[in-house]
Amino acid sequence: MNNTSSINICRGIEGGECRFALFVSDGFAAEIERTVNESGWPEFLRERYGEKINRHKAFTVNGSACPNGCSRPHISDIGLIRSCVPVIDHDNCIRCEECVRACPDEAMELTDGRVVITREKCLVCGFCVSSCPTEVISCSRNGWRVLAGGRLGRHPRLGTELPGVYSSEEVLSIISKSLRLWMDNYDDGKRFGWIMDRIGYEKLLED
Repeated sequence: MNNTSSINICRGIEGGECRFALFVSDGFAAEIERTVNESGWPEFLRERYGEKINRHKAFTVNGSACPNGCSRPHISDIGLIRSCVPVIDHDNCIRCEECVRACPDEAMELTDGRVVITREKCLVCGFCVSSCPTEVISCSRNGWRVLAGGRLGRHPRLGTELPGVYSSEEVLSIISKSLRLWMDNYDDGKRFGWIMDRIGYEKLLED
């Protein structure tokens, strides 16, 4: 953390013990910091405000190793939630319903002798994978849910979730693009989310 950015990650990402945490490669927080520094953002703020930059102008990235969101990803400029998109090997499923009972979001049910995942309810937390005694549930994709534009203050709002699950490399690209868009459309006194509300979050996914 410095006076131009704030990177806050949960203990699961830092390698601390957390029974809910999905795997995150070592050094990911350092990669985020490097990406912010290489974007030109620190120099941009210092050119405008000098060395006395208050914390309200810092770019915030909060990362969580599970949907519990202990690091508060929903109210940061960029919020990251580690994800595992589950897929079931139905041929070898024994229909014990351990996954159904384990799912905290009631996204799984046994229907006509087959475990079905309601994707609209699923928070891709991976609980079902770890609860399956026969290991027939696996992650079809590991990555991150990405939220953008969250904030507190006088007009708080939760971040807008971008569609899909993103690799760590894609996340770093989104962070870099976020900073370029903020610098290109900077409005003194307005948070990143205000800017994105105006220009559209789809720009974060454009080439």
